[in-house]
Amino acid sequence: MDVAVSGDELRDAARLARESAVVGRAVTLACWIGTGRRPVTAGQVLRKADVLGAGSAVGVDVPPRLRTMADIRALHRPWCVALATGLRAVCATESYPQDEDSVRLLAMALLAVLGEDGVPRVGGLWGPVHAALRYLCDRYDKSFWEPLHAAYRYDGPETRTPLAGLMALLAEFGAVADDPGKPLITPLGRWAAGHLAAGLPGLADPSLPASEMIAEAARFSDEDQQNHVAWGWLAERQPAEAAREVLTAAEGMPPLLRGVAVGVVQPLGEEALPAWRELMTAPRVGPHARAVLAAWGQGPELSDADWDWLAVEAAAAALQDKGPDEAFTRVWENMPGPDLDTCLVKVRATSHPDATELSQAVAEFAASGAPRSIDQVAELKVSLASSRPPIWRRVRLPVMATLGDLHDVIQVLFGWDGDHLHVFRAGKKQYSDPLMDLDNARDEEAIRLRDAMACKADKISYTYDLGACWEHEVTLEQTLARDRGQDYPFCVAYKGDSAVEYWCEDDGEEPEPFDLAEVNRKLAALGQAEK
Repeated sequence: MDVAVSGDELRDAARLARESAVVGRAVTLACWIGTGRRPVTAGQVLRKADVLGAGSAVGVDVPPRLRTMADIRALHRPWCVALATGLRAVCATESYPQDEDSVRLLAMALLAVLGEDGVPRVGGLWGPVHAALRYLCDRYDKSFWEPLHAAYRYDGPETRTPLAGLMALLAEFGAVADDPGKPLITPLGRWAAGHLAAGLPGLADPSLPASEMIAEAARFSDEDQQNHVAWGWLAERQPAEAAREVLTAAEGMPPLLRGVAVGVVQPLGEEALPAWRELMTAPRVGPHARAVLAAWGQGPELSDADWDWLAVEAAAAALQDKGPDEAFTRVWENMPGPDLDTCLVKVRATSHPDATELSQAVAEFAASGAPRSIDQVAELKVSLASSRPPIWRRVRLPVMATLGDLHDVIQVLFGWDGDHLHVFRAGKKQYSDPLMDLDNARDEEAIRLRDAMACKADKISYTYDLGACWEHEVTLEQTLARDRGQDYPFCVAYKGDSAVEYWCEDDGEEPEPFDLAEVNRKLAALGQAEK
């Protein structure tokens, strides 16, 4: 979960981290290692012969009988903090805005090159680092341009030496050292080289059982990352056979993992249709299979019973993934009724294996008195950046609306004709319509306004027309209780008429006057279409 914090909070956290015993020992440990080429074990920790000296350096007692350095927590923890956590956090902070992993990939490439014996030094490090970086970007399905752009920011300010700034950063963490003027990787650096990749979506090992591959893909919430992880496994098999293995394994899995399994099979396309046909009568994968076959025109339209079953499946997966509030919302949205009890009767009537557990969790959440997202409305101020005089709109819409819903709202608020590409930016992530196929953009329908606003201090941006670049700043001003007698979304205030989308100096076209009543009529129609 993304948590927005202020600059002051970050500075306070950094000060506390520096003052902590673990970080202090990490710095002392890095200084003790210095430029020495101390070998490490297969587990990437110091050998027993060096543990005594390391313990002495940081003031930690080492028992006479020792199995591995990892058993001495007071020594192993600073070893880990020195790079696995601290360096990764710094890399994320200094990364190019559109990808928080760009500097981490660059550091991994540099450490990989320094860790190679006999690496050629003629012509400098940039050539082999460039090649290693391209390999890593391919391996982890990352754009090459973001880390390449980041690399230029680490050139030496005076000598223009490539990567001089990155080398200095790694030296601060004790990962590299000069001996003299020749960069060397330290034991901590070798350890980091093997651990910085944690959390990146690498290709799954083709030898894994299908169930383990699915679990590996499920570690990532983004569908594109899940598909990338699975591709390393799928590519080694015939599509129909791979689909059969994955779907058969999914039959016995919980809803969250089953959804991931179905998602990684779908990109196999029509070549996987034989497997979908074979599984269409399976108790748990069957409804998914029938939905896929119907979408391909290879089967009848889904029955109401199948739609209800899949709605419960999605709510049960949401319960496992995000908790009872999101599960409650899914039930409320997809199992309509005059009250919750009626909705839950419909849930239990599906005979879904998780229906009872889901109903109980949702009922307990509703009875707890905890705030429910379906009862909350966000008041947003949407401003057209750099407009003089100012042009802005204040609008209210449910916090459970998606960014795709917000896109539709902004189009109405500003009178755009919707013929151009658009993109949202929330924190360091981008969202758009998946049909646009924009690089590094996630599905705007897969994230709710509530969650997008949490990514960066209640403020996100929206760009419409990537040529003309109409930039909008979207600020969450307050969260209010939902008025059940009010249609949402609706505009409550505004300033300035709508800008001319296709302005031409020769035409002398004037801005379209803003008509609040007409805008709210259109917004109400949007809200009705969503129900």
